[in-house]
Amino acid sequence: MNKKWLYALLTGVMAVGVLSACGDTEEDPTMDEEPAVDEEPAGEEDLEG
Repeated sequence: MNKKWLYALLTGVMAVGVLSACGDTEEDPTMDEEPAVDEEPAGEEDLEG
């Protein structure tokens, strides 16, 4: 009976740890930077003519 409570407690701790790792709301600071070069994508030239 005592082992059942220990296993249940460890399972709960592990579940909370896994779920808390998925809730990271801190954004990656490198993703906020502007791109170094502003170029049009290939194939997007102005084809009027």
